[in-house]
Amino acid sequence: MNTEKPIGTLLSETKEEFKEFLDTRLQLLKAEINEKMSRWKASIPLLAVAAALLLSGWMVLTFAFVALLHALFLPNPYSWLWAGLIVAGMYFIGGIVLGWMGYSELSSVSVAPERTLKVLKQDQVWIQNETRAA
Repeated sequence: MNTEKPIGTLLSETKEEFKEFLDTRLQLLKAEINEKMSRWKASIPLLAVAAALLLSGWMVLTFAFVALLHALFLPNPYSWLWAGLIVAGMYFIGGIVLGWMGYSELSSVSVAPERTLKVLKQDQVWIQNETRAA
């Protein structure tokens, strides 16, 4: 009694299994990308409004600080210049420090779909093991 399947049937089944395999992985990738994009879409408008409000407040606060320093240097005819230079220097130092911290944080985060890559790596190991066994 011969229970082996014809080669055509085996190839057809293998083709269907491979299609299902790829479809599953693509659905996983799409789901992960959609999840990340929906989070970005929800937060970007909020961040834009927050940035505009913070910028407005920051400009008013900056002027108040420059005016305070101007009052401290008042007898000097260049008091506005010195006040502006002091505030600008503080902003440059703060901007450099915060920029460096932000860059360090951003460079440690991966944009790649990690879960999908992990599953694909596991699949690669499984396929290698299966082909060795055959």
